[in-house]
Amino acid sequence: MGDMRRTITGKAIVRACALAAAVLLAPSMVSGNGTVPGIRVEIFGDASTLHIEGKGIQIIDTYRNLALFRNPGYSYLILSAGNNGLVVDRKLYPARMVTLLFSGGVVKINDRLLRGHLEIANIDNSHLVVIDVVNLESYVAGLVNAEMPHNWPLEALEAQAVVARTYALWQKERHLNQYYDMAADFMDQVYSGAGSEDSRGWKAVNATRGQIITYQGKPILAMYHSECGGETENSEDAIGYRYPYLRSVKCNFCKGAPGLNWKYALSLQQLARRLIVKGYTLSHVYGFRVMKRSRTQRVTVARVVTDHGNIDLDGATLRSVVGYDKLRSTLFHVRAKNGTLFFKGRGFGHGVGMCQWGAYGMARKGYTYRQIIHFYYTGVRIEKLY
Repeated sequence: MGDMRRTITGKAIVRACALAAAVLLAPSMVSGNGTVPGIRVEIFGDASTLHIEGKGIQIIDTYRNLALFRNPGYSYLILSAGNNGLVVDRKLYPARMVTLLFSGGVVKINDRLLRGHLEIANIDNSHLVVIDVVNLESYVAGLVNAEMPHNWPLEALEAQAVVARTYALWQKERHLNQYYDMAADFMDQVYSGAGSEDSRGWKAVNATRGQIITYQGKPILAMYHSECGGETENSEDAIGYRYPYLRSVKCNFCKGAPGLNWKYALSLQQLARRLIVKGYTLSHVYGFRVMKRSRTQRVTVARVVTDHGNIDLDGATLRSVVGYDKLRSTLFHVRAKNGTLFFKGRGFGHGVGMCQWGAYGMARKGYTYRQIIHFYYTGVRIEKLY
């Protein structure tokens, strides 16, 4: 799970306006009879062309509720944005947003297998946004194996299922007026759809069906990361807001994780170019200095000395500038030599909440998924919603 959720700006505002009515189609959180909620996942944000394969495909003008295409058999379609409409197999339809239904359980969109139903919108006459409206349990099954190796101990996979289900509901509650609840990448949770499902993933999902983590009766912000490096982080030191259940804990369970210790070298010239790409005004970088660390020794403020003055970056912003896969965490020390910064660090991710490699280590030692969850999240309960 990424360090911070994307915000809707620029072109995305246009998308939000185009899809505002679609929010009304989203299922409620949990109905009185225990219905499983739906999650709206952004699969593609700016696709130019969609290759669609599946059985029983129907394409319906969302606003006018008119069928544009219907085939009870197997179809292969090419869909793209047109002038104030959508082009389906070279035929232009005056519909800027459509709902795609299908039978057979799954449909293939640009080599991704998806469940639920899809909403597709023309956002600027050249790009398409694709939203997968999917049952929460199917959503979790489509991400467990993308967030954790499928051959990990089942108790670790079950902990991941509960955490992922909780995070999705937390996001859903807070984005009711936006056109999607979740992104399908690491900025939220990595959702690969039906293509990543297997029997072990579904076993973890079914064993924990409807279970979420709560604090004072509400779903928590169930943050998690790959490797904590020995101690997790307090939420306020990573994301600037204190959550009583996201408290730092000593973790000795991820010691054997591959890549726990890492190194990275970055020249000051490279850092300057990456800052410029991110929109900062400068030409040259002359120095780099850590200004502040958290109690766990993660970098919370770093100063970059440039020809246009000092730039102070928090840890999450610094990682986004350098690259999340390069600067793997903010638990690092750095030295400068001959115009190059040499980083030496531990862990991977923001360090808040569940350490996935720690969950693996705990499961290997016989801990249950419930014990794993209670270890990483302070003062919480595990409740069954449906």
